Amino acid sequence: MNPCDADRELTPAVAAALIESAFPSIDSRELRFLGAGCEFDAYLTIDGWVVRFPRRTHAALLFERERRVHELVAPVLPQGIAVPRTEFIGEPALGFPYRFAAHRFIPGIPVDETDSRFLPSLARQIALALGAIHSVPEEAARDAGIMDGDAGDEGGREWLKERLAGLSLLRGSDPIVDGAARWVEQTPIPSGRFEGPLRLIHQDLSPEHLLVDPANGQLNGILDWTDAMLGDAARDFVFLAAWRGWAYTEEVLRQYPHQVDTGFRDRLRFMARVLTPLWLGLAYERGTEVGKLTGWVHNVFAPELHGIQSRPRP
Repeated sequence: MNPCDADRELTPAVAAALIESAFPSIDSRELRFLGAGCEFDAYLTIDGWVVRFPRRTHAALLFERERRVHELVAPVLPQGIAVPRTEFIGEPALGFPYRFAAHRFIPGIPVDETDSRFLPSLARQIALALGAIHSVPEEAARDAGIMDGDAGDEGGREWLKERLAGLSLLRGSDPIVDGAARWVEQTPIPSGRFEGPLRLIHQDLSPEHLLVDPANGQLNGILDWTDAMLGDAARDFVFLAAWRGWAYTEEVLRQYPHQVDTGFRDRLRFMARVLTPLWLGLAYERGTEVGKLTGWVHNVFAPELHGIQSRPRP
């Protein structure tokens, strides 16, 4: 079974009945299905609540961990940037075996859908938001139960093994993608813990996790904190290189309020080069967003494969 597949069907009718039973103050008459990830099915109510239903057993265990992360980052994020803080928890009922949760809807569109005229101001907003997240003291994160990532864990090794096997799907796509896949296959991937300075990181940032007001380009919210951990701050910049390329990444870094160490850009470059082809292989397997993820590989690899220096200047 695909690890993102739900272990049971959840119909809109059952979702509405669960909401009505657990949260009588929420209007469950008209639900809009927002989507399904690997962890949750999400529905939006007409009175502005997002209710998330776990798709598998492990996802049901994430609400408490996520709550602790929200309590760390919400007070330090710049004013106006919200996180989806859980306000209601529903207990298993009506044959649905997991707890489920509701948080206020955060309006906005994914950052990659915003008007390009807002990109300069968004660079500063993203830099300050990342700086705030990375400012949470390591001791406070550990006290909240946030642990450092272990790149050598069994789950991580299995994920990497599966994704490397998926690179075969990229053959014949185009020269840049072919070259990127070959580079990943031929490059040793380090295992073990990151030995540098640890910061609280989101660890799963992507354009759809940053919500922007389409009218004024203001960053409204940051979603999906279930993978947050203590790790290398460079990991939170990978999506920028994939989405907008190295020049925009460097613009965000220029306004990032923390000093980066001498190996930061090399680690960022390495992670972006490893992850973007693996993500593209996963897109081929799922049959979704292949065009977008191909563009991400181009953004990360194209300059070097054409003989242009792509490493951002210090």
